[in-house]
Amino acid sequence: MEIAESAEVYIARASIADAYDLTCLRAASLVEMGLMQPSERDAFLPRAHREFVQLLREERFAAWLLVSAGRPAGCAGVLLWQRVPYPTTSLHAEVAGVYVEPALRGQGYAREMVSEAISWARASQPRRVVLHVNPAARSLYERLGFVDGSEMRLA
Repeated sequence: MEIAESAEVYIARASIADAYDLTCLRAASLVEMGLMQPSERDAFLPRAHREFVQLLREERFAAWLLVSAGRPAGCAGVLLWQRVPYPTTSLHAEVAGVYVEPALRGQGYAREMVSEAISWARASQPRRVVLHVNPAARSLYERLGFVDGSEMRLA
């Protein structure tokens, strides 16, 4: 895909070597959503980087990077986790960390990355695949087959 004559855009599966890029994109996302102040970024980066490395190493997390003009511009991931036992499997999956830089939004990149994440999750045969939706992205997730559930959150 190309968005400009000289700017190649592609999506690739992330590896442990991409953990720092995932960390920086996560920080940008959290700041944009108002869940982290820009002044907290420097303290966040080392811890988040360690956590991404550990999750990727343990193969409990898989992610896809959007690369534009040779640099990371978006990502989407899926986290596998165990719940208390169920009759078939206790494995669950959560689509998480979806972010695309503002200049590249509305071009289908998030949909493509989330579709890859869902396919990877389904290959693990989890009981459920869930996500916590940003209201601005609700229609994207509905088009991908997600429906509102019964989850509640403690205030």
